[in-house]
Amino acid sequence: MFATLFLILFTAYLLKPAREMLILTEGTAEIRSYAVALQALLLLFFIPIYGKFSRRYDSYRYMRIVSMVCVATLLAFAAAGSLGLPISVPYFVWLGAYSVLIIAQFWAFASELYSREAGERLFVIVALGASVGAWVGSAVSRELVIYMNAYGLMIAGAITLALAAVPAQWATLSVPEDSRGEGRGDEATHTSVFAGFQLVLSRRYLMLMAAFVIVLNLVNTTGEYLLSAILEQMYAAGSADGSIDLDKGTYVGRFYGGFYFTVNLLGVLIQYFAVSRLIRVGGFSFAFLLTPIVIFLGYASLALLPIIGWFRYFKIAENSLDYSLQNTARQMLYLPLSRQEKYEARAVIDPFGQRLGDMFQAAIIFAGLHLLGWGATDFIPAAAVMAGVALLLAVLIVRERARILAAQKNMHPQEESHG
Repeated sequence: MFATLFLILFTAYLLKPAREMLILTEGTAEIRSYAVALQALLLLFFIPIYGKFSRRYDSYRYMRIVSMVCVATLLAFAAAGSLGLPISVPYFVWLGAYSVLIIAQFWAFASELYSREAGERLFVIVALGASVGAWVGSAVSRELVIYMNAYGLMIAGAITLALAAVPAQWATLSVPEDSRGEGRGDEATHTSVFAGFQLVLSRRYLMLMAAFVIVLNLVNTTGEYLLSAILEQMYAAGSADGSIDLDKGTYVGRFYGGFYFTVNLLGVLIQYFAVSRLIRVGGFSFAFLLTPIVIFLGYASLALLPIIGWFRYFKIAENSLDYSLQNTARQMLYLPLSRQEKYEARAVIDPFGQRLGDMFQAAIIFAGLHLLGWGATDFIPAAAVMAGVALLLAVLIVRERARILAAQKNMHPQEESHG
C-alpha cells in the first residue's frame, strides 16, 4: 500500500508542473482560478457514474479499472497537445478532478481493506508513501522540466500510474485476517445514481465532513491564487529590469518545481517524525485539529501584517501540513463507516467537495477583482475568516466522531474488548 500511494503521488507531481506550464503560458492566474471552478462541474457528471460502477466490482479490480482509464486519458492529452491543439484549460480541469478522485479511490480501497484498529495503526505508514512520493516526484519533475515539455511529463506520468496497481494487488493478498475490514454495512442503503449525495445529506457526520473539506479547500485555493498572482508580478518585474532572462513557461515550471519540492520534503519530515507521535501522545482529536489551527493563525497574522515575502513560506507550511498530518487524520474519519459510505460518500466529500470549494473560490476571486476592485493582498483577510470557519467545523467533526464511536462500542461491546 505504501508503494501504491508512493507511485500515485509521484505521478501527481510529474503532472502538476505540466499543468502550470500550460495554464500560465496560454492564460493567466485569473483564468487559472476560473478553470479550477470547472472541475466541480466535471465531477458532478463523473461521481454518479463512479458510484454506480463501484457497486459492481471488488475493490482491487475497480481501482485497476479507474487507473487504466486515467492512463488512457493522459496519453490522449499528450497526443493532442503534441499535434498543436489547445489543451491547457481542458487538461487543467481534468487534472484537478483526477488528482482528488484517484486519491479518494485509493483511500476507499485502503479503508475497506483494513479494520478500524489496523487502519489507525497503519495509515500513518501508508500515508508516508504519499509524502515520499510527492517529494521524490517534485524533485524529479524539477529536473525533467529542463529536458521535457509538458507533453513529455504527461507520458512519464501515464507510465508510473500504470505501475501503481501492481503493489496494490500484493497488498490485497497479504493482509492477515484479523487486520481485514469487517465489511460493515456491505449492502447498499442507497441504490440510485445519486446515492453518494443522498448519503452525505442524510448523515450529520458526513455533512460536517463535506462542509469542512469545502471550506478548507476554499482557503487553500485562495492561497494558491495569491501565490500565482505574486509569481506573475515577480516575473513581470524581473523581465522588465533584466534580472530574469527565461521564458515564462520555464520560469513558472522551475518555480513550482522548487516550491513543490520544498513542500513535499517538509511533508515527508512531518509524516515520518511527527504524525504518529502526535496521534499517539495527543490523540486523534489533537492531531486532526492542529492543521486548521495553524492555518487560521497564519492567515490571521498575515491579515494584520501583510508582508508578501512571508507568504511563500506560509504556503509551504500550510501545504506540507495539509498533505501529511491533516491528510492522515482525515482518512481515519472514514474507518468506522460502511463500504458504500467509504466509496460513494467519500467521492462526494473529497473530490466534489474540494472542487466545489474551488468553484466558490473562483466566485470570490471574480467578485474581488471585478466588483470590489481588490488587489492580491486584499484577499488575505477573507481567507482568515474562512480559516476560522474551517476550524469551527473541525471541532464539530471531532465531537460527532466521538459520539459515533461510543455508539458502535455500545452496540458491539465484546468486539471492542477483543480489539
